[in-house]
Amino acid sequence: MTRATSLNTFIFDLDGTLIELNLDFDAIRRALGIRDRYILEAILKLDEETKRRKLEILKEFEIKSALKARLMPNAKKALQLLEDLGLKKGIVTRNCRESVEIIMDRFRLEFDFIITREDAKPKPSPEPILLALKIAKSKPEEGIVIGDYKFDLIAGKKAGTKTALILNERNRAFAHLADYILHDLGDIEKLLK
Repeated sequence: MTRATSLNTFIFDLDGTLIELNLDFDAIRRALGIRDRYILEAILKLDEETKRRKLEILKEFEIKSALKARLMPNAKKALQLLEDLGLKKGIVTRNCRESVEIIMDRFRLEFDFIITREDAKPKPSPEPILLALKIAKSKPEEGIVIGDYKFDLIAGKKAGTKTALILNERNRAFAHLADYILHDLGDIEKLLK
């Protein structure tokens, strides 16, 4: 397949995008004693010692999730297509690095960059997207953020990239924020035309 697109850097979310979302957010909130909708933001507001302890608990949940995770339909096919075309690809996630490395090892995945919450302020901040573009030596207009949640789309927009939403029954309300709608990663060919 040849490509006509100016996109050369594909920035993927992890949970719900490349792997099936299997984190039990209610169980995490109970374990952390947090009621806020956005767990990571609630933790990051805490004093340093409490934040460190709660991030360790969150990390345990993320590692357990990574150990039983399954790839999303057509994920390997989409990543192989990008590889075959010589395009840059990577992950920007709010998860910890250790959980991402487990996923990479389990499924033998390779990326040009991996940005976790240890590397930059988490999405919806544009900071991790801009860091990914810097590592890839790409301009914002050459990048696209592909995710399943509004934070992915907001971060991409703020960073100046295109955005694509992997549509599901839980995220239809965010569709207006995306430049492209994908039903699964098999639709990635739409972005290459």
